[in-house]
Amino acid sequence: MLIAPPEILKVAREFLGLSQDQVEKHAGISRATIQRVERGVRDLPQYVLLLQHFYEKSGIEFVAPSGKRGWGLYNHNTTGKPLRLNKVARRTQRPAEPKPPSRKKGVDVPA
Repeated sequence: MLIAPPEILKVAREFLGLSQDQVEKHAGISRATIQRVERGVRDLPQYVLLLQHFYEKSGIEFVAPSGKRGWGLYNHNTTGKPLRLNKVARRTQRPAEPKPPSRKKGVDVPA
């Protein structure tokens, strides 16, 4: 298993809609340590693995880089739900606003 980079761990937490305080409560890792892991402090590999394992148990799949592609995430909690992020709401067309009168050189326009 590859160790996910700090940015991906932060995105995983955000995908789950969890705050650092909530992760602290459920994963048993202090908030200060979670902050340090997400900032990329390198001397914490055991906590990185604990966080990664917690997120995997919570429904996140870490997709390792391959070819020219970087890291990815898959949130199994959204399987079977409509993808709201991919839908674009249709706008109702507003009537066009009238253009302001053009000013001709040398012509005074009353205020």
